[in-house]
Amino acid sequence: MPVDIYIGPRKPLFPWWAGCVVLVVAMLIGGYLGVLFFASRGVYLVQMIPLPESLAPSPTPSPTPTETASSHFQKAEAFYADGQLESAVAEYQMTVTLEPNNDVAYARMAKPLILLRRYNDAVNAGRRAVEINGQSAENLVALAEALDWHGDYTEAVDLANRAIEIKPQYALAYAIGAEIYADLARPDKAVPMAQKAVQLDDNSIDAHRNLAYAYESRGSYKTATPEYQRAVQLGPKYGYLYIGLARNYRVLGNYKDAIATMQQAVKVDPKNSQVYDELGWTYALSGDMAHAIPTLEQAIKLDPEYEAPYGHIAHVYFVQQDWEDTVSNLEKAMQLGGGRLEYYYKLGLAYVNLKDCSKGKQWIDKAVQIDAQDQAVQGAVTWYQQHCESAAPTPQK
Repeated sequence: MPVDIYIGPRKPLFPWWAGCVVLVVAMLIGGYLGVLFFASRGVYLVQMIPLPESLAPSPTPSPTPTETASSHFQKAEAFYADGQLESAVAEYQMTVTLEPNNDVAYARMAKPLILLRRYNDAVNAGRRAVEINGQSAENLVALAEALDWHGDYTEAVDLANRAIEIKPQYALAYAIGAEIYADLARPDKAVPMAQKAVQLDDNSIDAHRNLAYAYESRGSYKTATPEYQRAVQLGPKYGYLYIGLARNYRVLGNYKDAIATMQQAVKVDPKNSQVYDELGWTYALSGDMAHAIPTLEQAIKLDPEYEAPYGHIAHVYFVQQDWEDTVSNLEKAMQLGGGRLEYYYKLGLAYVNLKDCSKGKQWIDKAVQIDAQDQAVQGAVTWYQQHCESAAPTPQK
């Protein structure tokens, strides 16, 4: 039989601490596998443990800080100064959304709304400013200007005068007051008020523009011209200033400078349909119908709801004796709210020349109701009598 020659206690195969190491390693591996298991299901137990890229969590974006009302207001002011009217309005609206009682933002919003021909919105913005603070001369003037462009002259002039009482050295109050008086056919009041505005602030765009407008309202076109030029110099990015200067050049028969002025306006304000309309109308008045039609068509393309270019292009077609296009454009202009006397008698004449005497009489009669003494209206009546009353009546369509 074998003899066990080992005498004493048997030594272990591994030291005791090796088993502890194995146990710890096994626990770590098991724990890491558990972390991977939960990570694969979108649950992250320990953020410090590195994970495979496929299981790593998507970084959580830092929350974007909410832009303040004052930041939106500053942007609005910068956009307006740069002639970006729609962007300015959007930022003013963001300002009042965050600060519903910010009367200054409402008041400042009115001007770009006016220049965008959003007169109702401009009035609403001005009224809101006055509702918040009716003792602010700035708010009263903002509403006065909006009402003036909306055609509400009586209320507008009262507001401008109240603003002057509250703030006697406020140049803009005198400038807007002058504009309103010019619209009321009171150049005797408009001119001195505008002169006062320029005296108080020689760098005010509105002061010089409205002094020019006041001079123009009394027929002093040569005197008005340098004031319009000064306004354009102070505000080169505002298309409406060029329009006033070009209109003045046209009255003086200076079509070359009028066209050049409006061409410059197109460069600085290329999205403004009114600018294209005025350029097209200037071409038409100068006799350049070839340029007038595409320019007026561009005005219509930019703003299909703007009445003026329809009336102007209708005049071009009328001169060219294109009666069908005359009718379609005049009717569109009237559909959009146009009510100029010439629309009525030209539409009547176009229908007479299309051999539709009944419709021709309908529109000529309306022109007579508005101003029977107007020579063009009397000429339309005579034309109707010569071409319709002596002929057999045409059945109404």
